[in-house]
Amino acid sequence: MKDIGTFLDDQEFGRICLRSNRRARRFVFRIKEDALVCTIPAGARKSDLIRAIEELRPRLRIMAQRAEERRAHQQRLTPEQTESLRQQAKKLLPPRLQALASARGLQFRKVNIRKSHTRWGSCSSKGNISLSLYLMLLPPHLQDYVMQHELTHLIEMNHSSRFWALLDEVTAGNALQYRKEISNCHLPVL
Repeated sequence: MKDIGTFLDDQEFGRICLRSNRRARRFVFRIKEDALVCTIPAGARKSDLIRAIEELRPRLRIMAQRAEERRAHQQRLTPEQTESLRQQAKKLLPPRLQALASARGLQFRKVNIRKSHTRWGSCSSKGNISLSLYLMLLPPHLQDYVMQHELTHLIEMNHSSRFWALLDEVTAGNALQYRKEISNCHLPVL
């Protein structure tokens, strides 16, 4: 970054947080924690950044509107509510995951319940499955969908067409519908 600094004030978007990255090849804009953040390539000039903002302003406006809509639909939980969800998740999700795995003849190594704010679940290459305690806020069919999704990664460790076909089989042809449904569900904010 030549003469840019760490913030840029914009009349429409307010303060834009700037982060330099030597590997960046272009300006990348994201909404994080209610603020617009821009990753800047090394050697970028302020004039280049201002030009990029002006060219991308309509798209940035849409990003900001969508982020605001997501925030409006997100729940805010107290620490007590979060702890209650953790206890429920530890009690209910592992046995349900085991039942779903057994029905498919699959075995996972271990299951962890985490306070994930970015994903509902994940599966490592070692066969460890992590589930967000916030799954407890979803209806049972979407909880099962997430767990089936992670179990399918035990067979296919990617999101190829084979993965989606396997997932579709175990969701009675509803994988796409559930995927769309869960995309409208939002993880709580702190």
